[in-house]
Amino acid sequence: MMSPASLNPHQGYSAQDINFGRLFKAATQTSKRLLKEVFVIMMNRSHVSATDKYPITVADYCFNVLLWSNAKYRENFNAEERLLMEQDLSSADFDVSLLTKMIHKLFSFMTFPEPFSSAIRDLKHIRNRVCHKYSLVDNTQLRANFDDLKIIFVRLLNEAADFLSIEIRDLRNIFLHEADEILYSTVMTEASNYLENLEQFRGDLVGRFIIKSRPEVMEQYSKLKSLNPFTWLSDEQFPDLLVDKIFTPLQINEQSRIIEVDSLLATKLLSLETQETSGILPSVLVLSGIAGCGKTSLCRYLLHNWSARLGVITALRAIDLIIHIELRNVTCNTLVSHLRRSLLNKTCKSFEEKDIIEILQEINVLFIIDGMDEATTDGRQLVNEVLSVIGNSRVIITTRPEFTLSVVQVAERYHLSHMELYVHGFSEQGMTKFTSNVFISLEANEKKRRQQECGFLKMLQTSGKNLGDHLKLPLTLAMLICLWRDDEARLSHVTSATRLYYEIFRMCTSKMISRLQARTSLHPMELEAFAEEWLMKLGKEAFEMLDNREFLISHDRRRVLASFCSERHIDSIQVFSAFLVCEVNNSMKGTQYHFSFIHKSQMEYLAAFYLARELKLKGESAVQRIISVLENLKLHKLSMQVNRMLAQTLNSSMLSSMKAHSWSNTLMFTIGHLCRIKASDLVIYEVTKIVLGLCSHSYSPTSLCQISLEPQCHPLSSFWQVAVESNCHPLVCKMIYHVSNTKIMWRPSAEALYDPAHSLFQLLHHTNFRLHGVLIRIITSIFSINVLEENGLVDMKSYENLVPLLSYLASQPSTKVALRLDQQYYSWGDPETADDLLTTLLPKGNLTAVMCHLGALGAAALACVRKIGKICIRVSDLSTLIVVRNSLSTIRRNVDHVTLRLDIPPTVLPSSLPTFKQPLVLSIILREVDDSHVDWASEAITRLSTSYKDIDLVASRLTPSGGEAFLKALRNKQVNILDQLTIRSTHRLEESHYQEMSQMIQCHFSWWY
Repeated sequence: MMSPASLNPHQGYSAQDINFGRLFKAATQTSKRLLKEVFVIMMNRSHVSATDKYPITVADYCFNVLLWSNAKYRENFNAEERLLMEQDLSSADFDVSLLTKMIHKLFSFMTFPEPFSSAIRDLKHIRNRVCHKYSLVDNTQLRANFDDLKIIFVRLLNEAADFLSIEIRDLRNIFLHEADEILYSTVMTEASNYLENLEQFRGDLVGRFIIKSRPEVMEQYSKLKSLNPFTWLSDEQFPDLLVDKIFTPLQINEQSRIIEVDSLLATKLLSLETQETSGILPSVLVLSGIAGCGKTSLCRYLLHNWSARLGVITALRAIDLIIHIELRNVTCNTLVSHLRRSLLNKTCKSFEEKDIIEILQEINVLFIIDGMDEATTDGRQLVNEVLSVIGNSRVIITTRPEFTLSVVQVAERYHLSHMELYVHGFSEQGMTKFTSNVFISLEANEKKRRQQECGFLKMLQTSGKNLGDHLKLPLTLAMLICLWRDDEARLSHVTSATRLYYEIFRMCTSKMISRLQARTSLHPMELEAFAEEWLMKLGKEAFEMLDNREFLISHDRRRVLASFCSERHIDSIQVFSAFLVCEVNNSMKGTQYHFSFIHKSQMEYLAAFYLARELKLKGESAVQRIISVLENLKLHKLSMQVNRMLAQTLNSSMLSSMKAHSWSNTLMFTIGHLCRIKASDLVIYEVTKIVLGLCSHSYSPTSLCQISLEPQCHPLSSFWQVAVESNCHPLVCKMIYHVSNTKIMWRPSAEALYDPAHSLFQLLHHTNFRLHGVLIRIITSIFSINVLEENGLVDMKSYENLVPLLSYLASQPSTKVALRLDQQYYSWGDPETADDLLTTLLPKGNLTAVMCHLGALGAAALACVRKIGKICIRVSDLSTLIVVRNSLSTIRRNVDHVTLRLDIPPTVLPSSLPTFKQPLVLSIILREVDDSHVDWASEAITRLSTSYKDIDLVASRLTPSGGEAFLKALRNKQVNILDQLTIRSTHRLEESHYQEMSQMIQCHFSWWY
C-alpha cells in the first residue's frame, strides 16, 4: 500500500482536500454501513420470529412486529425519514443519525448497556467531527484520525457482540479492511467523489451550523483568555495573565475520590452499592467551590483547550461545539434568544428558531454554565431550559456550595444523571506551581524571576501563613503576587481576605491618583478623599446590585457614578478603569465603554465597605439605629437557636427578605471592615450575631452522625472564617465560644490531623470553640500517613495535630470523644498502642467510645471514664489484660459493651487469666483456634467470664469435629452466650452437621467457610 503522503494533488484538489475527502468517506459511508449491520442484527433478535414473514422494510417492522399505529409512526419520524424507512431494508441508504434514532425508537423495550450506547454516540459524533478538520488534515492528522475511527469501529462491534451474543470477527475484518482501503487507495479519481459527499454534508442544516458557529465562538472565547485579577494589571509591568500560561491543575474531589482535570469529562459515576465505576458518564457535572477557588479559570481552561485543539483533555476532541454561558451576563430567558443576542448572533440569523434546538440535540455539544450563584432570574430559567433539551449533550455547571442542591434538584427533575464535584483550589504543590507560572508570565529576566519567586514563596511560609486556606485559592494567590511585586511591605498587614482586598484597593487607588495628578489641579490628599468617597458610592451601587441580583453595571448606575466624577472635573473613564473591567466597542456612534465587576467577591467586598461605614456612622447612639440600617438593607431573618438571642435586641420583622446564603461573603467582609476601622463593640456585636446565626443556619443538628461536608462548607470552617476576618478580635472570639452550644459532631479528616494550619483545628486553638462531640478515626498508624501528592509521589505526613487536639479536648469535659484506631485494633501482633492518646485525654476528657490496642498505661487510664458506650480493645499481654480487668471493674456499671480482642498466645495458662466482674456486657474474639487448642480456648473463655454477648473465632482452623468438641466444652462449663457464636473456619460444614451443632447451644450459631 502507498502512504497518503505519496499522493499528489489531483483535479484541482490539494493534498489536504484529498486527505479530508478520505476521512469524510470513512466517517460517513463506512460508519453508516457498520451501524446498519448492527441495526439489522437487532431487528433479527427482536420479536421477528413471532411473525409469518420477515419484514422487508423498517416500516413493516413498525406496523407488523411492533404493532404501531399510523399515528405513532408519523409522530416518531418525519416525512423524509419515513420515505427511507419504506424502502427495501437491504438497499435503503440510512445515514448514521437516522440509524441511531431508529435504534432508540424501535428498540426502546431493550435495556442498552451504557458502553453500547456510548459506542453508538461516538460513531454518530464522528460524522460531525470530520467537518471541523476541513482544510486542516495533514498526513499525520489523517493517520491519527483513522486510528481513532478504527478504534470506535472495533469498540462498537465488540459491545454489540457482548450485548447481542454474536460473533463479530468477520464483520470486524471487513470494516477495518475497508477503512485501510480508503486510507491507502491510489485511485485518484475517487477524490472528487469523496468531496462530493462533503459538499452535500456542508449543505445540510447540521453541517452549515457547525461551519458557521465554530469561528464565531472561537472569536468570543479568544476574549476570555485573560485571568488578570484586576484590570490595571495590563501595563508593561504587569502583562496579561493568560489561561494557557498560568492555569495550574486544581484539587477536585467527588467525596473521597480525586478527579484529575484532564479526566474531568471522562470520569464515570460510582455505583452506590459497590462504590465501583458504573460505566455511566453523567449528563451534568456540578462543580462547586467557594469564591476564588478557580471555577471560572477551569471553565476558561476547557474553552482554551478545545478551541486551540491542544488535545490535553482527550474527551474534548469529540465535542462539536462548546456553548459557554456566564449566568451573571444573561438577560434572556430562553436558549435561542440568548444565543441570538450574544454567543452566536451571526450564526443564528441563518437558521429558523425551531431548527436551532434540533441541531443542538443532533450534534455533540458541551454546555459550560458558569456561576449559578450569580444567576439572574432569566439565567435560572435559561438553565432549566438547557437541562430540559440537552439530549445526549453534557453540561458543566459551576456554583458556590450553597447553591449545589438547587442545581441537583433541576437535574433530577429532568431525570439527568449528575455528579457533584468539589473544587478545593490548590494543593501545596499546586500553589508552588501556580506561583512559578505567574512569575514566568510577569518577569522575562530568568535570574530576576527566580529571586522574586523564591522571595515570595518564603513570604508564604512565614507571614503568609496567616491567610491559611485562602492561599489555596487561585484568585487570592494571584492578587498576593501582584501586591507583593508592587510593595512587599503591604503584605505584612494581610491576615484575611478583607485585609487583602483592602490593600489591593489601596494599591489601585494610589496608581489611579498617580495617573490623575497630571490631569487635575487637585492636591493628592484631595484625590485620596475623592477616592474614598467614590469607593463608598461604588460600594452602595454594588450592594444594591447584589440585592437585586444584578451583575452588569447599568447605564443609570454608571451615569450616577460618572456624575460624581464630573462634578470634581475628574475623568470618569480613568476612575472606572482603575477598579472595574472595561470593554471598549468602536462603532459608527463612536467609542462606547461598558464596565462590570471582575468577580462577585469584588462586589461583596465593596458592598461590605459601604455597609461597615454606614454602621459605624450610627455609632453608639442606639441599637435602634442599627436596626434601621439593617432593615433598609433587607437582611434575612435567621431562625436558628443563635438568632433567637438576636431577636431579643433586634426587630425580627426587618430580617424577613434577605437570601441568607447570597449574603454570607458580604457579611464576612463587613465584620472584617468593622474590626479594621475599630467600630464600637456594640456594632461589632450586633453584626457578628447575624453572621454566626448564618453559619449555624447551614447546619442541621438532626444529622449529628452523618456530617461529611467538605472542609470549606463545614459550619466549623465558617466560624473560623469569622474569626479570621475579624483578625481574631477578642469580642468576636468570645462570641464564637459562647455560640458553640449547637450540637455539632466533628469528624476530623486526615488533613485536619496532619496540617497544623487547618482551619478547623485553628478554630479550636484560637477560640476554645465547644463541640458536642468529636469522632477521631485513623485507619493506619497514629504516627504517620502516606499522602499521594499531585506529582504522583507519596509523601509521609505525621499527625501533628492529634496530641494537641486531645489535650484541648481534655480541657473540654462536656465534649464527647470517640476514638477509633482501625489498624491497632485489627492488626494481630502490631505493637503500636494508643496509651499516649488515652493518657493525654484522660482523666479530664470525656471518652464515650474507643477502639484500639492498649498497653498497661492506656488500660489504667480507662478507670477514669465517666460513661462510655462501646469499648473495643485488642490486648496482647497478660499484665495489660489484668489492668483492663481492674479498670473495668471500677467503671463496669458505666459501660454499655466491651469487645475484647484477645491477642495472647495459647502458651499462657488459662488459670493465670483475670476474671471480669459482673454486670458487664462482654464479647470476645479469639484467633487461629484449631482442634489442638479447643481445651485452651474453652478454659480461657470460661476463666474470663461465664456470660458473653458474642463469641467470635476468627481465622480458625477448626474441623467440624473440633467445632463440636468446642461447643460441648462451653456447654459443659455452662458458658452463657446471649446473642451469637461465630466460627470462621477453613473447613466446610455440611448442612446436617450444622443443624446438629445448632441444637447444642441456646444462642444463634454461625459457621463461616
